[in-house]
Amino acid sequence: MADVVSIDDAYVWSVSRIAEAFGMDRRTVSKKIKESAVRPFGSRRGSPVYLLRDIGPVLFGPAAHGDPEGGFNDPGCMLPVDRKAWYDSEKSRLAVEKEMGRLIPVEDHARSLAEIVKGIVNPLDTLIDDLESKVALDWRALEVCQRVIDACREQMYLNAINSGAELDGEAADE
Repeated sequence: MADVVSIDDAYVWSVSRIAEAFGMDRRTVSKKIKESAVRPFGSRRGSPVYLLRDIGPVLFGPAAHGDPEGGFNDPGCMLPVDRKAWYDSEKSRLAVEKEMGRLIPVEDHARSLAEIVKGIVNPLDTLIDDLESKVALDWRALEVCQRVIDACREQMYLNAINSGAELDGEAADE
């Protein structure tokens, strides 16, 4: 005949019973309990027993899938089924954003930035000549203007190179 268990003890289980109920290996359950530092509720026949409400999140919550934050944003920490679902959802999300015009190809973005830079650099190239011929600016003032323009162009160049390297790094990560 089965053991009669008090209603208070119905949700207080040993590691063996937890493992049996959820079809898990006893060592896996023990390891997860140890890693999460769940304290035993008490003991029965010399073995620790745990409240199911304390053990459930340890075995099946976000931390059990490798994401202590619960965000599930790192595919490397997901179960294969979850990882496939996440990638499928990301592909769908990107398709919708592209369709809505909120997402453009990198090449189009680079082309647009190049047009903007050309619109700034070309006038800067002729600015010193215009200041000399049309305004008759002193050579010392022209020299200062030229230094400022050169520094501005150098900074734009460095920003473009760094942005390109970052985009290449992102493409390599994917």
